[in-house]
Amino acid sequence: MAELMLKLKSGVQRLLLIFIGIVMGLLIIETFAVFTGVVVPQNFKARHKFYYEFLRPDPQLGLKVSPNLRNFENLWNGEPGIEKVINTDNYGFRNLGRDYSQSNLYFIGDSFVWGLWVNRDKTFYGIIESEIKQPVIALGVPAYGFEQYEILFQDWVTKFKPKTAVLCVYANDLNRLKPLSKMKDYYEIYGWSKHQSLPWYKKTFLYQFIFNRKPKPDKNSLFAGLTKIKNGLFLLSDRKLLKPEFGLDINYLTSDAHLQVEEALTRIIDLTQLNQVKLFIFLIPSKESTYIKDYAEISPHEVKYVETEEIGYNRLCQLAKSKNVNCVDLTKVFRQHSEEEKLYFDIDDHWNVAGHKLASQLILDTLIQEKGVDLTQYVTNVSFKE
Repeated sequence: MAELMLKLKSGVQRLLLIFIGIVMGLLIIETFAVFTGVVVPQNFKARHKFYYEFLRPDPQLGLKVSPNLRNFENLWNGEPGIEKVINTDNYGFRNLGRDYSQSNLYFIGDSFVWGLWVNRDKTFYGIIESEIKQPVIALGVPAYGFEQYEILFQDWVTKFKPKTAVLCVYANDLNRLKPLSKMKDYYEIYGWSKHQSLPWYKKTFLYQFIFNRKPKPDKNSLFAGLTKIKNGLFLLSDRKLLKPEFGLDINYLTSDAHLQVEEALTRIIDLTQLNQVKLFIFLIPSKESTYIKDYAEISPHEVKYVETEEIGYNRLCQLAKSKNVNCVDLTKVFRQHSEEEKLYFDIDDHWNVAGHKLASQLILDTLIQEKGVDLTQYVTNVSFKE
């Protein structure tokens, strides 16, 4: 009996030592995880890279792109077709190797003008540049709106006075104008600081494994339904379904938001006319608006977003034309071509290469047909270095 007790005691001691060893090993691993961030989800790391290496705070514009980036790569997700390598000039724009004073065609806008997830030569303005064989300047930055557009016109268009300036307006520009200081809040919310402020236990393997595992999608969920749309399109973006404050302002027409936007556009028009710069306005349709039939079938209660977009765009064009400015809504043509090919990324809301190619054709045709815009006046024999 005594011998049996000794064996049991010895076995318990061995088990206890093994348990202590396992616990110590886990503590070492978890300590390593907490201090290195190794368990931070890849999409979180991508956001960190996007907001803390790609973007930086700016006192005048709220935020801007980092200057002098070379072959900077950042993949938001693994979606096929994303092929962007970023090179920026001294000002943080994608105009490396181009002389601002030698270009007579400027594009101003947000992430569509930046060309999010597309290499510069395949963006609509890159294609136009190749077609006319003249330098094209793009003043577009993700998350910009009319607050920044005015500053870009004041600081760049009035300084270099190109013959033609093109303002590209997207649906989420139909929002109440916000103080530029709010851009810092936007920057911080999605930046790395959110992870740094987490309690230590939320950075551990154990916590991530137990609480942050992604559940399998419910076949009856809305998301599962969206995956069945033709071409695999995700027509309803999270920002519009769950966070409309980051998308189109649903109260755009019933609040004073439309007055603020139209007053800002009026000031931009007056500024270009004062400086004798020919202004064009192109209105970019959202993915939901382009695929409106499918969108209405999937989410009929959200069609109000598209209706607000259409009415808002119509008001902007009426305003522009009342001041002799050419305004073109690309929605109709994009809807027609959407039946032939995919024009947006599947998961992302931005144009893919095909979307940029279609936009380049529409924009260039408009510029050529417009009286007073002579593309032969551009500087010739200019080489571009990326």
